[in-house]
Amino acid sequence: MKEKILTLPNPFGGDLELYKNTWGKSGEPLSIVSGLQGDHLNGMFLNSHLTQFLDSIVEGLDPHYTLTGQVQTFPVVNANAVQSGSRLWPLDGMNMDLAFPGNPDGETAEAIASTIWQHTKDSFWGIILQSAPPHYEDEPHIQTYKPDGRVKKMYRDLQIETVRRQKESSTQKVNLFHQWQDISSVILSAGSPRTINLQQCETLFQSILNFMKAEGILKDHRNKKSEHKTKTRIYQSDEEIAVRTTTAGMFLKEVKVGNYLKQGQKIGEVRDIYSGKRLEEITAPEDGLLITLRQYPIVYEKEPMAIILTAKKSWREYLPF
Repeated sequence: MKEKILTLPNPFGGDLELYKNTWGKSGEPLSIVSGLQGDHLNGMFLNSHLTQFLDSIVEGLDPHYTLTGQVQTFPVVNANAVQSGSRLWPLDGMNMDLAFPGNPDGETAEAIASTIWQHTKDSFWGIILQSAPPHYEDEPHIQTYKPDGRVKKMYRDLQIETVRRQKESSTQKVNLFHQWQDISSVILSAGSPRTINLQQCETLFQSILNFMKAEGILKDHRNKKSEHKTKTRIYQSDEEIAVRTTTAGMFLKEVKVGNYLKQGQKIGEVRDIYSGKRLEEITAPEDGLLITLRQYPIVYEKEPMAIILTAKKSWREYLPF
């Protein structure tokens, strides 16, 4: 059910309205949030796909499933940024995900952040959908900071192969994920800003379905059990290598995000923007998974071209507890 949860005056004309979708009334609630940045279109498309799917179940149009728990989705948080085609709040350039926990009497971005926080703070589970930073592409993966046993169980239930455990910075203390520190929550990241990758969205859609079925939020009457056990690797922050260029120019990539690279394998090359002369060859310094890759070709000195997860210490496979 679509529900309006906030109406504010809009400096760009008309009222600014914030909506959420809700299904179910019993069980522990799951909140799924997307559109904190206006150019993270993968997450917004995925949330709309989930909305269509859950609507079909509660309307009796999909006989294969029954909704047995509570789900609420917030597909488009930063609506003005979406409409203007920008990442940030267009009026003052504010990053919506640095406005939490917000202020109901504050500026527009703060009021929106406060509303999202108030509507999600009592959730049992939380999922934030995002894309890579501007100019980059992410392979679908989980991001987290300080996972407890319940969050580690989410890894297994989602059946996503890669988890990045990252260090929390001071700025992240004012984002939504930090406010959810008492909620079992993860960030699912995939794709590039301003693009919709249907294959990546389908990967995450199936992962969320896996999770909902494993946690009893969704019942599959076909009793289909996955024949494939996903091996989940957890990479620590010190197992990430940023591969940087030493020159400015045009970056021409020769690999795809998600590839497993061997030490010395060519990632791409940087050419002079005027002469076309090759200035530098970018290679993998170690074996590892290419989790993030530069997409925008114009680069500057010392910019990262890729992030490789090396697993040089060890990797763990999470099996049923």
